[in-house]
Amino acid sequence: MVNLRKWVLALAIALVFNLFINYGISVFYKAPQYNDFCQDQFRQGPYPAKPYPAEFPIQQNCSAIEVSEALQGNCTTQRGYIAYKYNTTGCATEAYCETCQARFEDVNNKRNSNVFVILVVFGVIAIMAGIVVKAEAVANGFLFGGVLSIIIAAIRNWGQLQDVFKFVILGVVLALLIWIGYKKSGLSGNKSETQHELQRQSRQKKAIKGKRKQ
Repeated sequence: MVNLRKWVLALAIALVFNLFINYGISVFYKAPQYNDFCQDQFRQGPYPAKPYPAEFPIQQNCSAIEVSEALQGNCTTQRGYIAYKYNTTGCATEAYCETCQARFEDVNNKRNSNVFVILVVFGVIAIMAGIVVKAEAVANGFLFGGVLSIIIAAIRNWGQLQDVFKFVILGVVLALLIWIGYKKSGLSGNKSETQHELQRQSRQKKAIKGKRKQ
């Protein structure tokens, strides 16, 4: 029963730790909003839908807008799309390349990359705390929480990181985990050796006392 309580406490610490970190990121490092980059943008062709209600007293007789191949090619390079400017009668007057979507994605991807680093750093800190803390339940909670933080970082941002960056991050984390594993094993071994030594000394003292009584 005691061990079960320790594992439940460790699991609770791991979950709350990650909820705390992720909520803090959402509060203090807010995600960009699409509407802040693209406002009232609609992909409409040379014959756009009427931007006014049917009862609005404006006559429309719109002409087709030619889009050059140069503009189309340049727009594709910029990861944009062809949009149109309109006059007061609701007709398209000029085609241009709208890149608001690309700008939003660039900012969002940069944030996701930064969030990945933040989660990995806090995960590593939690794992190291699990090595230092002596209370078993708390130590296991930090260890599980750190590993879970790294897993969450990989799942939510893996596809947006460059391959070299992924390789370096994973290599560093793997090396750290192996080092921590050896460190943890060493501490456990030292504790066992200390306990065995104390038990041996206790047996010797009892043996000496028994001889004196004889």
